[in-house]
Parts: sequence; C-alpha cells; structure tokens
Amino acid sequence: MPTKKKRVGFIPRVEVMKIIEKLSLENNLSNSKIISILVEEALSIRGIFNKTNGKATQSYLKIERNSEDLSEGHIDLQTYKKFLSFLKFQEMMEKYKK
Repeated sequence: MPTKKKRVGFIPRVEVMKIIEKLSLENNLSNSKIISILVEEALSIRGIFNKTNGKATQSYLKIERNSEDLSEGHIDLQTYKKFLSFLKFQEMMEKYKK
C-alpha cells in the first residue's frame, strides 16, 4: 500500500548509530521511529516545531514567509540571527501570558 510520507536517507556517525540502536532496544521501537522522535525533539527545542499539535511553530512560519521575500545579501546574518532570537522570545512571552 503506497504511503504519502517521504522517506529520508540518514547515515549517522558510528557512535550516533550505537545510541539509536540502544534506544531502539530499550524502548522496543524501530530505529526509524527513534530517529523520528529525536528529530521532532530537536526541532521543538529550536522552536521550529510544536510537538503538542504536530505543526511548525508560528514564529518559524513567519520567518519562512519573510525569508522568501529576502534576496541574498539584503540582510546581515547577525541581524537575522538576532531577529530569530527575538521571535522565539516573543513566542515564549505569549505562552507565559496565558
């Protein structure tokens, strides 16, 4: 039966693969599932993905839309990084207010 999900190739370092295999055995999950969980956690920590609703965060979507409008060289990388930090802070403050 065909699936709509795309497969992603991943060749981890030897030590990373050992960790994945250990987690897989301990949790009785496939390596693919462990990698999926780890990727979601990493994106969540970076403020890109909301694990609760399974969607990209609003701040990330705003950045994505804004970056489409920027052509290379029109923005200084340091300023852009500060802007990303500000959006993350703004999102955290909105959660705090609730």
